[in-house]
Amino acid sequence: MTENTQYKTLVNTWLNQKKPMITPSTHANFVLIAKNHLIPYFGKRKIGSISETDIQNYIGYLYNEGRLDKNGGITVKGIRDIILVLRLSMHYAYKERIIPLLNWDLIGYPKDTSVKKVTSLSKDQEQELIQCIYMDLNRRTAGILIGLFTGVRIGELCGLQMSDISLAEKTITINKTVQRIYDKKKGTTYINVGPPKTKTSARTIPLPTLLVNIIKKFYTDNPNHYFLTGKTKPTEPRTYRQFFTRFLKRNGLQQVKFHEIRHTFAVRAIEIPEFDVKSLSEILGHKNVSFTLNVYGSANMQQKVKCMNLLNDLL
Repeated sequence: MTENTQYKTLVNTWLNQKKPMITPSTHANFVLIAKNHLIPYFGKRKIGSISETDIQNYIGYLYNEGRLDKNGGITVKGIRDIILVLRLSMHYAYKERIIPLLNWDLIGYPKDTSVKKVTSLSKDQEQELIQCIYMDLNRRTAGILIGLFTGVRIGELCGLQMSDISLAEKTITINKTVQRIYDKKKGTTYINVGPPKTKTSARTIPLPTLLVNIIKKFYTDNPNHYFLTGKTKPTEPRTYRQFFTRFLKRNGLQQVKFHEIRHTFAVRAIEIPEFDVKSLSEILGHKNVSFTLNVYGSANMQQKVKCMNLLNDLL
């Protein structure tokens, strides 16, 4: 390649080179971003001619009219995801000594005005859900309890095998996740059982004793059995989400997304003064405590009220 190489050639070369180094889901996501956004805009441009100004103009385009359905712009988070792929691919060209290093500090993003709100079940809603689970306790409903009391992601729950469960130690080990991945080139999807979302997502979680007793009811001696199925084949997140939706509807419970079960675990933990944030962050598999605080630090109004009422003694 030279500085006159078209961007579409660069990004496809970089994607092929990067494939063995990243997870299949990440690679598939990079491919979608390249095919849907970057190649239509930069595809025929010579890589040596792409400047910081061009990239800044592209960000403006994405923000105002970048949606694929032509109905407006893309969120700031979506823009950052797209620019990450552009940046990594262009940096690859720099490392290959094809183009000069771009100054990414010159690149700015629109202000993110979206309201980030954590949605979780109230204590009453959680107790109502738990009661319905006890009335219909099976492998799949026990999985909801695991989510409520460990905060695991749905893909991690689907990937939980008997070999990952230690009844003696009262722990589960998260070392894989189940995902359905879209292959852009073939136009098909496939199930992938691979490593979890990030390095910190690989973790060992202690279990409450009552949850261990429930897990025992469905534990098998075959280490290759998946907990949710009791077989050597896992269920996929989409199928389990559909089951969860049907379970809520059948029992007249409020419709929520399964990921809100993870949020509920985190919010309940935050409400317990003795449950330190460092432990919560590691149990959730977050990259650091700051991330946990940014997501859940403002979720506990009840705790704030308690703290403020301590000032009554001064009046």
